[in-house]
Amino acid sequence: TVNENESAQIRQEQGEQLSGYEFSGIHFAKDDLKSLAFIDCQFTACNLSNLSVMNVVLRDVNFSDCNLMGINWTEARKGGTFDFSGCKLDYGCFQGMDLRGRKFENSSVREADFAEANLAKASFNGCQLSGTSFNGANLEKSDFRGARQYFIDPKFTKLKEAKFSFPEAIILLEALGIDIEA
Repeated sequence: TVNENESAQIRQEQGEQLSGYEFSGIHFAKDDLKSLAFIDCQFTACNLSNLSVMNVVLRDVNFSDCNLMGINWTEARKGGTFDFSGCKLDYGCFQGMDLRGRKFENSSVREADFAEANLAKASFNGCQLSGTSFNGANLEKSDFRGARQYFIDPKFTKLKEAKFSFPEAIILLEALGIDIEA
């Protein structure tokens, strides 16, 4: 497990690729991630909010209980594999990304942008999604069970075999102009 004091030293020793590291409780500064490659790494209770991930490689990376607000994930290198659990991803941009099978579980994902993203088989289980855009996204076989405060318009998203839970799923009918009475 890497602490805050060791983070800069490891970067100097390992160069641009960090493999197999676990980062815990680190508050990353403005340029800490610039053009790095993280392979098979774990971030736990770290603060990376508003950081640039320009040209960052994220391969088999897990984020748990991290503050990741305001990150433009589209700047990271394409083809990354990463998952989130219990994270704060508010105001993030994932527009047009291929996020098939990614996990965003039990996280706050408010006011985020997933427009035109491929989220087939992704999991938003237990997420808070108020204000998040899914316009034009592929949500086929995705899991929204336990997710709250989302608005998904079935006219503008692919939803075949997606999973939703009651009562939140009623919003899908309301988006179609169907009037529901109790």
